[in-house]
Amino acid sequence: MMTCRKCGGSNVSVQAVAEQKKRGCFMALIWIILAIITLGMIIWIPLLMKKGSKTVTYAICQSCGNRWKT
Repeated sequence: MMTCRKCGGSNVSVQAVAEQKKRGCFMALIWIILAIITLGMIIWIPLLMKKGSKTVTYAICQSCGNRWKT
């Protein structure tokens, strides 16, 4: 049972209320900048990470399984 911290009464009810915070122009600007950066990363990272294919020839020993580039 909960009691009031000020008066010590035991008739206490609990209520949950959702309140929205106000967002100013600064927060809207930050969200826009983050969106632009995210889109830039989505476009540029795959282009920078793109690997070209390269053909490499290996010789493999059939007895022990050792392999080496030729």
